[in-house]
Amino acid sequence: MPSTPRMAWLDGLRAVAVLLVLYAHLSRYVLTDVRAVSSEWLHAGQAGVMLFFLVSGYIIPASLERHGNLRRFWIGRAGRLLPLYAAVTVAVVALGLYRPSDPATAAVAHATMLPFLLGEPQATPVFWTLAFEMVFYLLVTALFAVRLHRADAVTAALLAVAGVLSAPLALQALPAPYAVLVLIAGLAAVLSGRRRVVIAGAVVLGVLALALTVTGAAPSHAWDGLLILAVMFTGTTIYRADAGQTGWWPVAVVAPVVAAALVLNWFAELVSLDALTPRYMARSLITLLVFAGAFAVGMLTRRWRTPAWLATIGVISYSVYLTHYVLLLVMRPLLGHDAVAVAYVAVVLIVSKVTHRYLELPGQRWARAMSDVWDQGPRVSRTHAPVRG
Repeated sequence: MPSTPRMAWLDGLRAVAVLLVLYAHLSRYVLTDVRAVSSEWLHAGQAGVMLFFLVSGYIIPASLERHGNLRRFWIGRAGRLLPLYAAVTVAVVALGLYRPSDPATAAVAHATMLPFLLGEPQATPVFWTLAFEMVFYLLVTALFAVRLHRADAVTAALLAVAGVLSAPLALQALPAPYAVLVLIAGLAAVLSGRRRVVIAGAVVLGVLALALTVTGAAPSHAWDGLLILAVMFTGTTIYRADAGQTGWWPVAVVAPVVAAALVLNWFAELVSLDALTPRYMARSLITLLVFAGAFAVGMLTRRWRTPAWLATIGVISYSVYLTHYVLLLVMRPLLGHDAVAVAYVAVVLIVSKVTHRYLELPGQRWARAMSDVWDQGPRVSRTHAPVRG
């Protein structure tokens, strides 16, 4: 599906994000001399995923408001994400790249898309970002159900402050079986169509989302779970201003707060690693400037034509993101020469084009059909959203 003019700039940003992540992973095996220099000044993978989160924050509320219906929203998310996610999980297991010690628990955890926050080993490391996407959906659902969906600027600021204050804490992850049961019960309530039940379920999901974020992150992300959500709600704040629903002053207030919280936590993490040096402090600032600057440039130049190749990669970016790491593991024995990297990238793009066409698009068509069949549900105030989810 080609980008529409209104979506092309966002697809371009998705492309930049996924290419940064792709470079971060591929450069462990090729282009190592380049990585040795670039990694001193830029955390490419972190910049890429943060850009993804910012774009998601901008898009997801627009998607929910366009649907105007929590059932449609969740069916749409399921159709958008689950087919490829399930296929990649099955492929990783079939290739012998993932052998969980407890298959039943692993299957249940992966079915929720939350294994990272449930303390379960992941089928592939890149799944960790999807856990935060899922948590964001849960929080957005809760806010919409209780009619606080316009409070995204306040939400972003509170999450940023809470992220800084909770960073030193080391809390035990919620037991996976209980968390899964609460998730199922909450989603069932939200999809029930009964207003009071929907509100109760949404509140439960919101509390669960925050609890998982604070307690469930692996050590590599224990410092920034709430801050990731703050970045996403900053994207929502930008969307509201851009759509004319608010002025730009909330963005002017919240964005610096979230940026400062991010940098403060990154510096604190460097302290914990005994690596708080001017160079690594500069790397943190540059990483922030890269992902925030990329989004700003994308917005400022969105009336310009996005290069077709960039928009195309953006359209298939979800496939590129989920498949590239698996393909990297499969092709790793061949990656002894930089020239092979070109072949690897070509394979990733070809496979991603195929999975987008035969998994992602059919899933989205199924979601639209199911939504038409099951269209009655708790509605939220509808606004004309300039983007699609």
